[in-house]
Amino acid sequence: MRKRMKKYNLLMFFVFFFIIALEPWSLVTGMADDDHEISEYFEREDQHNSPFSETDNEGNETAGQIAALLLLIANLPVAVSILIKGINQFLPIGAGLKKILSNLNRIQKKAFMGFHYYLNLSILGIILWHWLASQCKSSFLPELGAIVMLISMILGFLMKFKLCPKFFRKNAYKIHTQPIIFIAMFLVLTVGHLIVD
Repeated sequence: MRKRMKKYNLLMFFVFFFIIALEPWSLVTGMADDDHEISEYFEREDQHNSPFSETDNEGNETAGQIAALLLLIANLPVAVSILIKGINQFLPIGAGLKKILSNLNRIQKKAFMGFHYYLNLSILGIILWHWLASQCKSSFLPELGAIVMLISMILGFLMKFKLCPKFFRKNAYKIHTQPIIFIAMFLVLTVGHLIVD
């Protein structure tokens, strides 16, 4: 059982590292494809929908880019912490370096986790604005990712401000801190937006 968990943790570490390595590339290529006038670009005319407008609406890309940037900033301390823990657990480094990395992780969490707590809450309004302005008929993945993100944010809010019922606190913590949920949410949002674009 312990050996299987170690393999699972190693797999999760490499998947997370792979996502972190590819994220800048996907952002750059996604932003570079903003010219929809080229002849090779195919898009259905009725693909995008907005409840505020009767015409075809690509949505508010500015709100989406602001939300993506703020999500990156808000969750960077968590990503760094997961990376440091993965390095300490899976790479053959000396005890001295492990201690230095653990201290660095403790310091960065103390300094930057406030961004994670409060910036994620402030992003909710921007995400709602972006979603309402750019509902898409071609893929349900962005909405699915937004629902998972909303659940994760609500659970984090309930735990941070001690509003979570005692009987559910342990399960809420497990759900909120589960790397598979984080990676799945990230992949669903990324793939969904790449399909839409």
